[in-house]
Amino acid sequence: MKKGEEAAFIISFALLIYFFFVPPSFILSIILLFIGAVSLIFGSDFFVEGAAGMASNLGISEHAIGLTIVAFGTSFPELAVSLIAAVEHHNGIAVGNVIGSNIANIFLILGIAMILMPLKQSKFAFKDSIFMLILSVITLILSFKGYDYKDGIIFLTSYAIFIYILYKRKSTEAKAVSNLSLPKSIAMLIGGGAGVVIGGDAMVGGAANIARYLGIKEVVIAATIIAFGTSLPELMTSVMATIKKHHGIAIGNIIGSNIVNIGVVLGTSSLLRRLSFSSFPISLFFILSAVLLPLLLYKKWLNKIAGVMFLILYIAYVIASFL
Repeated sequence: MKKGEEAAFIISFALLIYFFFVPPSFILSIILLFIGAVSLIFGSDFFVEGAAGMASNLGISEHAIGLTIVAFGTSFPELAVSLIAAVEHHNGIAVGNVIGSNIANIFLILGIAMILMPLKQSKFAFKDSIFMLILSVITLILSFKGYDYKDGIIFLTSYAIFIYILYKRKSTEAKAVSNLSLPKSIAMLIGGGAGVVIGGDAMVGGAANIARYLGIKEVVIAATIIAFGTSLPELMTSVMATIKKHHGIAIGNIIGSNIVNIGVVLGTSSLLRRLSFSSFPISLFFILSAVLLPLLLYKKWLNKIAGVMFLILYIAYVIASFL
């Protein structure tokens, strides 16, 4: 038997053993991860282009569209996961998904975006990040007693106030520029958003099944894998926006998504079920991320060094969650 034939035989034998011992559900989970990744990449591309086109046609800034339509669209996975978890009495998943996603949005997503290229912040980014910080502090304080329907009303009211502030804001920011017509922009936004949500859901399902197969605890899955998975739409959208130099969408998406996660996702989940959450490492990184973002925006340190630092902090967060 020649060397090439020997290598082919060994590989074939190894694959046969692998597929014999590994259950079909595990293999299906890997396939889901791949399909989800492809859907996310193409969906986020269409989503960003559609968002930029809509902003251009409506005569508003990229930052504003990133804070609202893009942020709400990329937060659909968090909303779906937390609502289902609340209904099924999985309190740790319902709250941990929101907190973990906000941490991932800043440390991971913003970190990668800054490494790709220095980001240009919009005029109101710092003020919007302060609103996010205040909402994060309120979330942390209320977590000591657990969230109930009264807290849900507070969160939803806070989001309504934020939208009102955006509505009343007389922005002097540069408007978005795009050659897409409004109908085509809307079609790309909806189609791309659907691809992003479907891709994110596929990756969450695949990753969660793999984690369970490997014996990882559910609470750790919620704070890391599921939170990361539901943040994939934000990740791909912000990365694609950065590559296409739509910096307003990239930063606005991160800030807006964090506000949506607390105001809408956690608020609605708290209305459905009393929720409790207590994890020192996760709480520590949650408030740290909320504090660091306004600092970066104020000092205009949206560069590669800050990006690397954020990625290191995210790795530390994941490790601390498993301890």
